[in-house]
Amino acid sequence: MKKTDYVGVYQDSETGKIQVQISLGTDPVTGKRVRLKSMKNENNKPFKSIAEANKYVVINKAKYFKTGSFSISNVTFEEFVNDEYLPYYESTVRPQTYKSKLIGINVIRDYFGKTKLKSMDVSKVHKFRQWLVKKGYKPSYSSNLFSTFKRILDYAEVLGYIQSNPSHKVKALPKGRATVAFWSRKEIEKVLSVICLDDPYEHLCYVMLIVYFMTGMRVNEATALYWEDIDWVRKQVHVRHNLVLKTKRDYIRSTDMKTKNAQRFVSLDDSTLQILKEWKTVQTSLGLGRKKDFILSHDGYPMIKSTISRIIKRYAGLAGVHDIQAKGLRHSHVSFLVNEFNTDILLISRRLGHSSPEITYRHYAHLYSGADRDIADAIDGKVNFKSLIRSEHDN
Repeated sequence: MKKTDYVGVYQDSETGKIQVQISLGTDPVTGKRVRLKSMKNENNKPFKSIAEANKYVVINKAKYFKTGSFSISNVTFEEFVNDEYLPYYESTVRPQTYKSKLIGINVIRDYFGKTKLKSMDVSKVHKFRQWLVKKGYKPSYSSNLFSTFKRILDYAEVLGYIQSNPSHKVKALPKGRATVAFWSRKEIEKVLSVICLDDPYEHLCYVMLIVYFMTGMRVNEATALYWEDIDWVRKQVHVRHNLVLKTKRDYIRSTDMKTKNAQRFVSLDDSTLQILKEWKTVQTSLGLGRKKDFILSHDGYPMIKSTISRIIKRYAGLAGVHDIQAKGLRHSHVSFLVNEFNTDILLISRRLGHSSPEITYRHYAHLYSGADRDIADAIDGKVNFKSLIRSEHDN
């Protein structure tokens, strides 16, 4: 049975049979968890559709809570998160998103723990907000936690566990200004100049830095690239996979991309193409370089983010350049396009695989501070500013 878009409703992909399986909480008398599991509706007939099964879930939940055999007021925050919210959330997002968000959700769940969900009020919400501020988290992380908390209570309201969401009466936490350090063209030139290409691993480091700086790909997009993704004739790379990995040897090249526009073709300049061709020759000498081999690899396995960060830190130190995060190379690419070529934001948005130009502008607007220099130069002197000079006797 596979999950459907509805919580607690499953369907067999081969037979099409539908099953309902939900938790109704813990019985206050026996202490045992109460579950509802059925493949038939109230008329003892198989469910005809997923929508019908979902209606059955909603109705039976309501009936159960109203019978008095279980009091909805007994549901704790952690029970709701474990039994209701997490299964629902997991069905709505990508596996890697669920995994990354689970840490924050657990922080929230552990904070409230045995607090009765129905006792949640503005006072408790406000205390949680204060706790996030005092905890010492980065402003952006605290803001995300508080937003996640709001969404959890929103879902509790939808399912009828609470009458209204008190968190909407409390001011949201500011994200603060997130600044991403990046390299200018001159800075990456300094970094590249200290890398020795005689060593295969250093050669890989050299290629990796150039690929990110010259394409602006996301970290896990570039690490997922095979040689077959490059079209040497059209001079472009097909970005169509996202690397999801637990360890260096345990990974998936997923086609589940971050946005609807993430699967795209990115044009490559001749210099980058030549560097890639030379690296492919080196890989061949190492027993790699076939169509389905990773481009960014010296041992057949993909690079991992922590390795990329260590490489950046090492060569930045040797070159006397400030350290940046792996994602800072993507930011560096945008800075390069804006500051040196005044590239249109729509073109940059497509190249980066953003869902819309608005997203691009939101993240990189600060880079356009001097991008209108050409406009000022073009309009200079084009307007006659001649004015009427009044003599003293015209007063």
